[in-house]
Amino acid sequence: MHIEGLDPRRVAIFSDIHGNLPALEKVLEEIDASNVDFVVCCGDIVGYGANPNECVELIRSRNIPTIAGNHDYAALSLIDITYFNEIAKRSIQWTRKVLKPENEEFLRNLPLSLEVADMLFVHASPRAPEAWNYVITLGDARQSFRSFGQRVCFIGHSHTPFVVENHDGNLACPTSPVVELKPDCRYLVNVGSVGQPRDRNPEACFAVYDREKHQIEIRRVEYDLARAQQAIFEAGLPPELAERLNYGM
Repeated sequence: MHIEGLDPRRVAIFSDIHGNLPALEKVLEEIDASNVDFVVCCGDIVGYGANPNECVELIRSRNIPTIAGNHDYAALSLIDITYFNEIAKRSIQWTRKVLKPENEEFLRNLPLSLEVADMLFVHASPRAPEAWNYVITLGDARQSFRSFGQRVCFIGHSHTPFVVENHDGNLACPTSPVVELKPDCRYLVNVGSVGQPRDRNPEACFAVYDREKHQIEIRRVEYDLARAQQAIFEAGLPPELAERLNYGM
C-alpha cells in the first residue's frame, strides 16, 4: 500500500500491542502530547493480551494506518500456528473465540506494507513480509536493506527495539535513545513493543521520527501493568502471560 502526496513532519510509530489495552492507551496519550502529524501501527494488535477487541476498536476509532502482523493473521486462521509455542497457541485460540466480526473484518483488510514519503513500514522483514521472518542479526539486517529503497524502514515483530545504520554497506548499531540521521545513510528501525516488551524493560515502547530534525527517538513509558495483568487473569489466559510483563521478556 502506498499513500501518495503525504509528507509528514513528525511521525510516531508503534507495534506489537498484543491485546494490552492499558499499554496502548498510555502510548497513545504520550503520542498525543508529542506534536506528531502522522501515526502508524506496525501490526500485531491482538494475541497474548486480554483486550483484543478494545485494542482494535481504539485503533479503528483513531483511523491509524496499520500493518498486518502474524498474530493478527493467526487470529483469522490465515496462517498455520503449529510453530507457535503452547502459550501463544492458547492465546490465539482464545482470541479467535472472542474477536467480534467487525474487528475480524478490520484485521482481514490490513496491508502487509505501507509506503509514505521516504519511509517503509512492515511488521516483520521487508524481505517477503508475508513470511514473517525475524530481523535479529546484522546478517538479517543486511538482507533487509537489500529489500527496500526508502531512507528508513520501520519494523516490529521481535519486540526488541534497535536501530541499524547503513553507510554504503557498512552497518552500525547506534545505542543512544535519540539517533541523529546522517545524510548519506539509510536506516532500519525496530520500534519495539507496546504491549509485550522482550528486552528486559517492562515499559511500553514506541518511536518518533522527526523528519525535519533528522532524528529518530526510541521512547519508553510506564503504564498500568497491574491492570493489564488482572485482565489476563480474569480472561482465564495462561498466567505466564501476565507474569512476563513484570520483567519485559
